[in-house]
Amino acid sequence: GCTGLKTAPELPVKALTGNCYTMMFYGCTSLTTAPELPAETLTDYCYSMMFYGCTSLTTAPTLSAKTLTPYCYYMMFWQCSKLSSVTILATTTAYCSLNSWIWEAGTDASVTNPTVYVASGMVDTVRDVVPEKWKAGVQVKP
Repeated sequence: GCTGLKTAPELPVKALTGNCYTMMFYGCTSLTTAPELPAETLTDYCYSMMFYGCTSLTTAPTLSAKTLTPYCYYMMFWQCSKLSSVTILATTTAYCSLNSWIWEAGTDASVTNPTVYVASGMVDTVRDVVPEKWKAGVQVKP
């Protein structure tokens, strides 16, 4: 709820514990720049609702983990209405890791052709769990 926060601090941790960073920037409506998220080892519920309601966020950080744990990105970008792209490097997902992660994201009229960049082999998996507006923009990361 830090509505005046425009830039997030660095979050250099590479191995996260349960619920780590959950709701950290929830409701930070002025946040325009997300921090890098270099963690490659995740646990249940980490990053859950991290940027929920960050209505000024335009580009998500690269989600670096290769294996997702249950609910690790749950509602992570919910209501990030100006969000236009996400890069996710996972090659394996766990139950509900991506359900609702970008729901109601990219709904601002200024966002056209929102894009999710994914590892090869994950296109269909991701396309199955993104909102309709994002489906055509699911692409293999160059």
